[in-house]
Order: sequence, then structure tokens, then C-alpha cells
Amino acid sequence: MRLSQILHGTGADVSALDDDPEITGVSYDSRKTRKGDLFVCIKGFASDGHKFAGNAVRSGAAAVLAQDRIDLRDVPVAYAPDTRHALAAVSANYFGHPTDDMLVFGVTGTNGKTTISYLVRAIIETSGRDCGVLGTIAYVYGGTSHQSVNTTPESYELQRMFHEMKNEYATDVCVMEVSSHSLALSRTDEIKFDYSIFTNLTEDHLDFHKDFEDYYQAKKKLFLQTGKMNIINIDDIYGQRLYRELIEAGLPAVSYAVSDDSAFYRAEIIDESAMGTHAEIFRDNEKLGTLKINTPGRFSVANALGAAAAAVEAGICWEAVSSGIEQVRGVAGRFEKVDNSKGIPVIVDYAHTPDALEKVIKTAREFTPERVITVFGCGGDRDSAKRPIMGEIAGKNSDFCVITSDNPRTEDPDMIIEDILPGIDKTDCPHVVEPDRRKAIKKALSEYKPGDTVIIAGKGHEDYQIIGTVKQHFDDRETALQIIEQEI
Repeated sequence: MRLSQILHGTGADVSALDDDPEITGVSYDSRKTRKGDLFVCIKGFASDGHKFAGNAVRSGAAAVLAQDRIDLRDVPVAYAPDTRHALAAVSANYFGHPTDDMLVFGVTGTNGKTTISYLVRAIIETSGRDCGVLGTIAYVYGGTSHQSVNTTPESYELQRMFHEMKNEYATDVCVMEVSSHSLALSRTDEIKFDYSIFTNLTEDHLDFHKDFEDYYQAKKKLFLQTGKMNIINIDDIYGQRLYRELIEAGLPAVSYAVSDDSAFYRAEIIDESAMGTHAEIFRDNEKLGTLKINTPGRFSVANALGAAAAAVEAGICWEAVSSGIEQVRGVAGRFEKVDNSKGIPVIVDYAHTPDALEKVIKTAREFTPERVITVFGCGGDRDSAKRPIMGEIAGKNSDFCVITSDNPRTEDPDMIIEDILPGIDKTDCPHVVEPDRRKAIKKALSEYKPGDTVIIAGKGHEDYQIIGTVKQHFDDRETALQIIEQEI
């Protein structure tokens, strides 16, 4: 592919090029650049790719695409107004725009993305088609699972994975979690989304977004590039706003809700227990059928409803929808029960936002006759404003709390906990502080009495803890089980 061809859609002026070399690859990391690559200069948070363009050329780059003026004379240099968008465009060009001939579902919102993604995948595969999934837990397609680095990878990796799904594994359906970071940073710019789902919008990522409105606008971008239908949760106040704005703009949208009877898709809970929930599903007030959902709580019903609505809009029969959802016994780290020989009810959940923590604790409360004991912390180098909010939510809804360390990263764990304490101090909830996460889990389990439920919140599926810049093995599920079976 010639340089002039791969630059299509980047905004670069190809007429200004002195040469039009053959491009055999794309890179944005000079350390990974190979001979024949187009090197794209990306301004990152820790470094600026413009500073490494010379290194890329020395590694064999045939051309460079930049945003700021750089002094290079050995290879042609093209300039684009936004190299993050340009990287998405050249990556899609290089891999042949694979999503143009795929069915792509996008899922965004603060909470629920992972669960909905796996529910949609189960429905698709029950209907007889292979379906890839890209998200927080893993990138899964072609019978393989790759550990995810980011919820939504960089645009080049996304286009490469779509190309592999389609051309190497004949997988033409994918459901992906779409993070606000990826939308703001143009990683998803060249993906053709067919159906997109909005779950909710609550306090999170304000270390990245300048304010909540910026967070909302980033999420909204997904629905402006969705071709067939947007599925919007109007139980959420921002979902109500988004649905209204999409309709006013003449864009395709349908609503779903568990609590709002005006929704196009709605659910009525008919039976619920600690083992799961049964709900009748209605589309435009006509009953579609009943869903058996294998996790408890209204949030579980909302997730299943969003997945079901998207599938029905995509033309999938109800039998595949209901059967697919019923087959999902649970998603790793999402209200996951830790089975143990002593029968202690232990729930591990990824809840690391105020809204998610509240939903998890309240759901556990519904089937807990005695106390709810909650272990939680907050991540370091992330939005600090939510820390006292989470402390207050945990205190209001729990009977005993153990405040501990999550992924402190480069922050002092004790200082993170100090940010949490003013919130829990507003409540009457008894609590202790134990920065060592293993000791904290043991403390919570040692407090257990028959009738209690122990919640370990924050890390969910993660099997590591980041302390400083070091990632070390730590799995809440594994740790809790070991303590129960061997130490208490």
C-alpha cells in the first residue's frame, strides 16, 4: 500500500509529499518499528512520539505522520491535524476496514459493560454464530483468550484484532466494551458500530475527564457513530438525556428500563432470590417472554434487559436470547460467589465506583438475614473525589466494613485510606482499617457469623495488585478461599 493510499481519511495533504513509498506496516512505538512502517507520532501522557520519530526512521520507518512540525529529511513526513484520529484511519486503511463487513455491538457506561458484553456474546453464539468479545477481562476470539491491557485497546490493535477475527477465524460478529478514554482518544473512530448500548453514567474517571460533562460527551460519541440502533437505559438520568438528544437529532434509538414503564423495552421482576432472578420482558408493551438470570439484583435484570434488547433489535429470535442468557452462570468478578466447604457466603465484585458499590451491597442485603460485611478500598492515581463518597456508601449500607488497599499504584495506600475515612465517618457503621489486603480479607472472614454475607469489592476478576510500579499476583477469590479452607 502506497503512503498516499494509507493516508486517506487522515486529513493529511498528500499533494505536499515529495515521495510516495510503499508502506508495509504501521507503528506508533519507535521501539517496535520495523522496516517499511509508517510511524505515527502520538502525543501520550508520559511521552511524545514526535521526540522518537528519528529513532523510528533509524529502525527502518519508510515515512512519518506527525501533528507538530519535526525536522526529518531522510523519509517523507506527512502532517495531520490530529494524529490520534489519523492512527485510527491509517490502521483501518492498512487492515482493509474489517468492521465494514462485520456485525459490531458496542457497550458503554460506567458500570455493567462487561456483563452485558458476555450476555450478548452468549446470545449470538446460541443463535449459531461465532462472536468475539473485547473488554476488561480479556480479548476473546478464534478459540483463544488474551489478557486485556486496556478495556479498549489502541486503534491499531483494535483494527488488527478485527482483521484477525474476520480473515483468520471467519468470525464476523464482535461485542466490545467501549471506554470513555478510548472515545476521547479517538481509538474507536474508524469502527463501524451497528448496535450500541448505554448502561449508566456515575462518578468515575474524573482524573482523566475535566468534569462530568466532558465524561458524558465522551460517552455520547459512540452513539453518534452507530448505524442501526442505539439501546439506551432510561432508568439512568444521563440515559434519559442521551435518549432525548438522539431522538431530537433524528438518530436511531430505543429505550430500556426496569423501573420506567414508558421504556420501549422493559422488565418486570416476577421472582428473585440469592440464586438469581426471573423477569418478564416486554417490547412496546407486548410480552416477548421470560428471562432466567443467574445472578440476583435489579442491576442484573437491567444488564440482561439491555443485552436482550440489543439482540432483538439485531433480529435474533427470542429463543436464542432467553437460552443464551440462561446459559451464562455468571461473569468473572461480577457478583461472583466463592464456593467453599464451610458454606460462608462470599461475594467478589469488581465494584470500584460509588454506584456499583451501592448496588452490590444492596443486592446482598436482599438475601442476607444478618450482617453485610464489606471489604473495599480505592485505586491510586485515579479519581480521588469518589473516595469519601464510596466510604459513605459502604458505611450506610453495610453492618461492618474493612477499609483496605486496592491498587495503590504510586500513591501511599495510607493516604488513599485517609481520603475514604471522612465518608464512612459520616455513618454509624463500625469499621477497621487494614492496608494489607490479604489481612483485610482475613479480618472480614474472621468476623463472619451464620447469616452474614461477606463482600470483597474493587478488584473482581483481577489476579494482581499494583503497588508502586510493580504488578504482583493477588486474586481476591483465591485469597478468600485459601483463608476459609486453611486459616479460620
